Amino acid sequence: MRRWFFFLFLSVNVFANIHLAPPDFNQDGVRNIYVDFKSAHYDLSYDVVWKRTKVKSVITFFAEVEGYPIFDLVPEAKNAFLDGLPVSIGETTSPSGSKIRRVNSPVGPGLHILTLENSVKENVRYNPVSKSVSSAFWIRDLKERKFLEQYVPSNFEYDQYQMTLTISFLGIKKARQDIFTNGELTKTSPHSYRIVFPHYFTVSCPYFHTTPRGQKKKLQFDYTSINGRVIPVTVYTSWWSSPLKFKSHILNIFKELEADYGPWAHPSFLAYETLPGTGGMEHSGATQTSLGALDHEMLHSYFAKGVMPADGNAGWMDEAIASWRDYGYQRKILPDFSGSNLGKASVYQRHTDSRSYYLGREFMAYLDYRLQDVGGLKAFLKGYFEAYKHTVVTQEHFKNNLEFFSGIDFTETYNTYIWGENDPKNREPTIHPVHKKLTSRELLLLL
Repeated sequence: MRRWFFFLFLSVNVFANIHLAPPDFNQDGVRNIYVDFKSAHYDLSYDVVWKRTKVKSVITFFAEVEGYPIFDLVPEAKNAFLDGLPVSIGETTSPSGSKIRRVNSPVGPGLHILTLENSVKENVRYNPVSKSVSSAFWIRDLKERKFLEQYVPSNFEYDQYQMTLTISFLGIKKARQDIFTNGELTKTSPHSYRIVFPHYFTVSCPYFHTTPRGQKKKLQFDYTSINGRVIPVTVYTSWWSSPLKFKSHILNIFKELEADYGPWAHPSFLAYETLPGTGGMEHSGATQTSLGALDHEMLHSYFAKGVMPADGNAGWMDEAIASWRDYGYQRKILPDFSGSNLGKASVYQRHTDSRSYYLGREFMAYLDYRLQDVGGLKAFLKGYFEAYKHTVVTQEHFKNNLEFFSGIDFTETYNTYIWGENDPKNREPTIHPVHKKLTSRELLLLL
């Protein structure tokens, strides 16, 4: 009982996340500062006549100190205003070499409002004959700048904030579109919609996909959670497949995961079946996935998009946990490697190390052995998830709670296997069967 009280005690004030940001840094002769997004409103418009996709954004953010605010947006920013005054948006690099965006005007401590516009060209396809559009906010985590910043201005992984997406289909009187999302969807006119995403979402959590009406096969059913809550489930597939085959798998995976880690923590579950062998990608309570990767991606709604990593250095943990499950929750006296620097990258790193699947699962198998006298690693993970669901955590946070739970000092263990020197004999990263790297063409085919 004492262990879980500690978990819950630490979870107070979980959304004050600016302390999880990397250190501010000097670059180009100015002080670049990380900020706290309070809300983001994105007005997304699809012009089905002229085949143009644009976004107008309103970002409310808080700056703790004076400096030049940084955020990210891959497309070029236009017509930017800061607190009502015109401002330019530049590009700079973090100390790790990652490209990011900067407001080229300093701010003082306090609340500020940034408005700007951009075009979207990634993962959007127009059909001029039917005057319809296929578009999605696909994300990936093994390469930087592949989260929401591909489409709209956004903050970094440490931050959680309310996001509202309004969608308009221009050039038509009535939109004949289906919209699939893990946010709260409302139709506001014959050609427009609003999606409100939960306030605890991070930059990798939202799911959005729109297709011409009826293009995808859809199945809806309910799952009753172990806590009695009814979870609405939506499965949709392309013409070549039936969503019905997903249903029994989803129900079985729900039962397994809830038995191991507790009640499903999301309002619903949404699954889009993609081509066999293409793997999948997780969102919060949603996934685009092949059938073979479904269980892996559903587990990520617990670890990755339930308890969420604060940065690239923490990203190895959720892939390690999911891969540990994929390989049957093995327990090992020692990991099958002598040391690594898996979690030792720059604090500015923004992507997950591809070695996480193999080295990470080996490390989890070793932790399970070390924790066997207190119920094993799964017992720890269940309590950790219950205490920290919908929050952002670091790898240090995970280690500290692991030590309190077990009474074991894991400093030497981490210094060897996670924060040590990489053994050149370690297996080279390979393309993982679950999170495969897809080409731009393959991502377009998913639309």
